[in-house]
Amino acid sequence: MSVVVPVLNGMPYLPTTIDSILQQSHRTLEVVLSDGGSTDGSLEYLRSLDDDRIRLMQVPPGIGMAANWTAATEAATGVFIKAMSQDDVIDADLIARQVAALERTPGSVMVTARRHIIDARGRLLFRNRGCSGLGDGAHDRAAVLRACFRNGTNVVGEPFIVLFRREALLSTMPWDSPELLLLDLVQYDRVLVHGSAVVERRAGGSFRVSASSASTTLAHRQLDDFRAWQGRYVEEMHPATWDRVRGHVGSWTQATLRRVSYRVLRLRGAF
Repeated sequence: MSVVVPVLNGMPYLPTTIDSILQQSHRTLEVVLSDGGSTDGSLEYLRSLDDDRIRLMQVPPGIGMAANWTAATEAATGVFIKAMSQDDVIDADLIARQVAALERTPGSVMVTARRHIIDARGRLLFRNRGCSGLGDGAHDRAAVLRACFRNGTNVVGEPFIVLFRREALLSTMPWDSPELLLLDLVQYDRVLVHGSAVVERRAGGSFRVSASSASTTLAHRQLDDFRAWQGRYVEEMHPATWDRVRGHVGSWTQATLRRVSYRVLRLRGAF
């Protein structure tokens, strides 16, 4: 079982993320840390870690986020792979739960869960977010993509809350997307060609919203990026008129709510 963490200037949140990984109840664990040229003390912190489960690698500075994610993922050797951002947190039993879910579900290639949203200080903002339109159990590619399209957002969640079967994920490398904000959703789409996604609606971790997170700094692009993905979905899936209307409204609503939320959080000093 491998957890990969691509890193670029991950302080001050990186130690909390790494701690949440090393405290997992799952017994066999490989942690691949890939630094892409950090200048904020992240690399020094990673070098100070003394744990036999950790493998530290460095990639050339400036190769970009997607390339670092790809390098870290391809270096993993576990039967299952979890890819985590440098500021999110997982519950101590999440990996054990998700490995068990994949092992008991024939034909599954990934498993996801709901997650909480926390601010830069680790304070809870929203509870039990994600998986809208998807109940507990296995769902095929069509069902997962339809839920994302209709809700106007990536209902699967960020990679930290997802666990993949190694073969399915590596067959889709590299991490790549026409829209940077949809790097995860585009990859899920490719993985789901090979099997189903298991949903466990019980929350399994916390997504951090901070001034440095990509979701915050690129919030102005969210609507355009998701509309571009929806356009490709329409060309392939030919959804009904009502689904198209719902998807159009959903993407606008999600983008607006996110921008408003970030403004309010800034005013409250959340980040």
